[in-house]
Amino acid sequence: MRVTLVAVCLLVVLLPFGALAQEPPAPFTQTDPPPLDARYETALRELAASPAGLAFLDALLLIDREYLYSVDRDALLRGATAGLIAALDDPYSRYVAPAEVAARRDDPRPEAGVSTTMLGDVGYIGVPSFEADGVGAAVGRGIDAHLGGGARALILDVRGNVGGSILQGLQVLDRFIADGVLGFRRVRGVSVPIAYANPRAVPLPLVVLVDEATASTAEIVAGALQAYERATLVGTVTAGKGIGQTSIELTDGAEIQLVSFEWLLPGFRSIDGSGLRPDLEVTERRIGDTSGGEGVQGMRDVALDPVLRAALQLLRETIGDDLAAPITVPVPTPGVGPTLLPTTPNDVPAEAPPEADDDGAPREGSTAAPADGPDDDGDDDDGERADEAA
Repeated sequence: MRVTLVAVCLLVVLLPFGALAQEPPAPFTQTDPPPLDARYETALRELAASPAGLAFLDALLLIDREYLYSVDRDALLRGATAGLIAALDDPYSRYVAPAEVAARRDDPRPEAGVSTTMLGDVGYIGVPSFEADGVGAAVGRGIDAHLGGGARALILDVRGNVGGSILQGLQVLDRFIADGVLGFRRVRGVSVPIAYANPRAVPLPLVVLVDEATASTAEIVAGALQAYERATLVGTVTAGKGIGQTSIELTDGAEIQLVSFEWLLPGFRSIDGSGLRPDLEVTERRIGDTSGGEGVQGMRDVALDPVLRAALQLLRETIGDDLAAPITVPVPTPGVGPTLLPTTPNDVPAEAPPEADDDGAPREGSTAAPADGPDDDGDDDDGERADEAA
């Protein structure tokens, strides 16, 4: 009886996959079942050999035969798959329906959304998400712009940043950490390095702003900077999501996002479930709160942002109190970012010409500093060039 039931279950399960090429036989007609596709035969045999698998097949058969209403077998299998994921009791593994997968693929990837500004001598960079492909490059451009503008310290704001591409996060870390392993990936007890730092790193003092919605890749970035004592963290304890998911495509267009590995900070430290504790904890809320996972969107008024205000005060204690006004003339920064060189009043290079394209024209973005020598028209020119540089 059990063998017969298993055989019938196999036939029912194969129907949605098109394994049966012919119509079912007429009632009371004795026929041999069609041969099974070899791809399914082994899997179904193993499924029927386990108590849980056999119960699953029994349920499919009984629902199809005894349920009062008509049953869509494809929908039944999708629901069963979603139930398997729910049975894992894991908040980060999930079943993604075909319609949701299709809608996500049709939508363009989000913009990088990186915002930059100068706060006196401090360069501010806000990163709302690491989802977009261009986040790492956008942060790099922001760093170079601040270096060219004479920044003496930097603030990286990842409040409300719930993560995204680890590659984008590593590109950001690469601009701040000069040596060492940037992090590890652990799978079933085996840990391997994910990347090594590039010697081309920015040495300026750095503060990272975090909150309880800072998660995943954003936590890896902030945690690695803290682990190497490269940055001071200001804000509140972070979310504690130190795991990564693998997306598995199913034949019907759905996906299973399955937790498959854990991220570890330098020193093999796990943050999953515990998060990062800031060096300076500031719990006071600001206007434009990011605790719900909406990343920081542009600069806010410093007076209305207690976390940003605390970070600026901390940097003032580090590099001095003279942070009142931005430097209007770019300072050359050899080896990192665009180097802006001074010129003579007649625009003849004094030491080295500004960067130029192959045709001899200055490259876009290269800015010449005003001349030191006085002339009749120099005051107006100096003011215009200083505005452009600022």
